Amino acid sequence: MKSHTCFALPLLLLLVMAGIFALSARWLGAEAGYLLGFAFYWLFWCQLVPRWLLNKAEFATILRDRAPLFCRANRLAALLWLTVTLVSVFMYAGDFLRAPLTLILLAAPLATLNSFREEILWRGLYVRQFPQNPWMAILYPSLGFALWHFAPQVIYPAENVPGFVLSNFFLALPYRYIAWRTGSAKWTVISHSLSGILALSGFLAPSVLALIV
Repeated sequence: MKSHTCFALPLLLLLVMAGIFALSARWLGAEAGYLLGFAFYWLFWCQLVPRWLLNKAEFATILRDRAPLFCRANRLAALLWLTVTLVSVFMYAGDFLRAPLTLILLAAPLATLNSFREEILWRGLYVRQFPQNPWMAILYPSLGFALWHFAPQVIYPAENVPGFVLSNFFLALPYRYIAWRTGSAKWTVISHSLSGILALSGFLAPSVLALIV
């Protein structure tokens, strides 16, 4: 039953969240609707659903490594982690350093919250449910993570929507492999959080800033 739920989860999440973003933006406006959509995503899909699908012990150890990242057996995973993290630094550091301090102060907690919640769902849950199945632990949730990014673009579409979604698939693959090799989402939370902070948390921080100024 739980395996079937994990298989159906990405498509169900995409459909539900696209509707929530569309309706909340219509009722509340783009900025507030965007934030409400993410609040629901974090609480329901990223917190309650994994807690329901995993037992208490499994959920409590989502961020606990079963195997160290920086060890001989995980050299490829460690190299991927360093590469993905450094690429984020090179991509976003310039804009981050030029950003207003208020935006940076908003981006840091929002990016950390988003990364922590997303990694519980897209990395931690599938690693715990399918520790011996690379297809369900790596490839399938990477596809689901990428497809989910169609939903918030109901409000703020990227210049190249399919390209943006595809880029998230290729980002998710090394993250998934790292989580699978270490047995936890700890290292992907760290890298994802840093990337989100440097990217000024996408549209999250600007939406909050637009509502408070």
